[in-house]
Amino acid sequence: MNGSAAKLKTNGKGLSEIQPPPGTFIQFACSANQTSLAVLGANRNSLYTKHLLQNITEENVPISDLFRRVRNAVHQESNQRQIPLSMDGLRQHKQASLNEVIVARLRTQDFLSKEPLSQSEYRYYERCKEYYRGTGKPLVSVASEVLDNSIGLTSSILKFGIDDNYCNFDVQDFLTTFCEKMPLKMDDIVVKGIQAGSVIMTVAITGETKSNDKKRCLQLVYKSFTDSLQDELGKMKTFFIFMGPEESLLKIQKYQEKLYLHPEFNRVYVRGRDFWQGALSDGKGRGSPYYCPVGWKRWSFYVTDRFDEKFNGWCICYHGTKFAYGISILLNGLKPAYRHEHGAGIYVTPSINYASHPRYAEVKQIPSSFRNTFKLGDYIQYVLECRVHPNSIKKIVLETLRCKNNVRIDPNIENERLEWVIDTYKKTIVDFNDPESPIVCTGLMIRVTQDHPGLLPESQWWFASHLCESENCCKAGIELSILTRKLQRGSTCSIIYD
Repeated sequence: MNGSAAKLKTNGKGLSEIQPPPGTFIQFACSANQTSLAVLGANRNSLYTKHLLQNITEENVPISDLFRRVRNAVHQESNQRQIPLSMDGLRQHKQASLNEVIVARLRTQDFLSKEPLSQSEYRYYERCKEYYRGTGKPLVSVASEVLDNSIGLTSSILKFGIDDNYCNFDVQDFLTTFCEKMPLKMDDIVVKGIQAGSVIMTVAITGETKSNDKKRCLQLVYKSFTDSLQDELGKMKTFFIFMGPEESLLKIQKYQEKLYLHPEFNRVYVRGRDFWQGALSDGKGRGSPYYCPVGWKRWSFYVTDRFDEKFNGWCICYHGTKFAYGISILLNGLKPAYRHEHGAGIYVTPSINYASHPRYAEVKQIPSSFRNTFKLGDYIQYVLECRVHPNSIKKIVLETLRCKNNVRIDPNIENERLEWVIDTYKKTIVDFNDPESPIVCTGLMIRVTQDHPGLLPESQWWFASHLCESENCCKAGIELSILTRKLQRGSTCSIIYD
């Protein structure tokens, strides 16, 4: 209805008195006290008609939302002079949509693949589940090609691992909820297949999206993975998410099949077992002096049969990590440092004592789910043992924890030489399965203690350095006031070796 002509004016109660019958929606081109002729002159109601026609063919839009869009568009384009009047009699009724198109509901059984997981895939996903069960979060992995804008993508997939029986899995509910949390619409993705083994689902970015747009889409998804979002996805039983070309994931999984513990080279660094004083002199080329990491155990990784030949002259260094990130780094590669105090790159140190500071190596009270593994211990720290080619060390610089009062952090290494900045050669993620990687992880160093490691004599330098309780900085695993009172009472700490 449109009262645009002057001869239609009456002296009645007006449009504002109209009560729409239940189940109807009425909209006029202008407000109750206007005519579109008075507002826009000879243009009459063409502005309203223009926006009505632009919106009325859209599918699956609630009627109330559609006419709200029309109202707002007319109001804006008329410089707030014309305001269409709406009368909504649909509020007490089930939401109705214009041009409703019923989309077939996705059913898990329609996508089940007959192709079983390979042994390497199965073992890889089992390791991802360990991470998920220990942290409550999915292991999030992204191919380096996704973050490198100079490389094109051969394919663009999202791979999900869901810790659920595929017989009970509702693919529609899962993807709908996932897309609501992400910069994604259901129209952006298509399910390619679901494999049994819990639920392993492959979803592709739709073919209608251009290659560069697919990459930007995956980049936006990757940047959306905040800690809180990972917690939410963990509650959805998601234990693994990969973004990138499928062949990149297969490459990672094949490498992980080769990366296993090498018990022959496991070590326990304590007097009476594996111990030496000063720089080790055993005739092997390590590029820089190697001092005994006293108090730590090493779980050694198999890297290559020709280890001494491959790594002759490569320096041993350490990279502290959070409890939850130990497995993640090994499965996904090592990212360049977030803080760039000495320039961009990966930050490592030749001193395990420096790497053990809570800013780098989280002090974690051992969760109950891991008590069977660490029976006598109460706290644990992880540090990665790595080998780096000396030509990849860009800088050797001063420690950045700002130790006061000339406190020496490591008796074997000067404070001015405690940080090494490793060249990443412009790689966004330095992947351990890259044969040209400038840094390779050769073992996981573990320190388990019966009380907080801040009580150890070798940790007293922490209190002369930066040490805080910020979750985004130091992960001490205890209130500093409690730790300080323990020190004042003379509490001591023992290292657990078995």
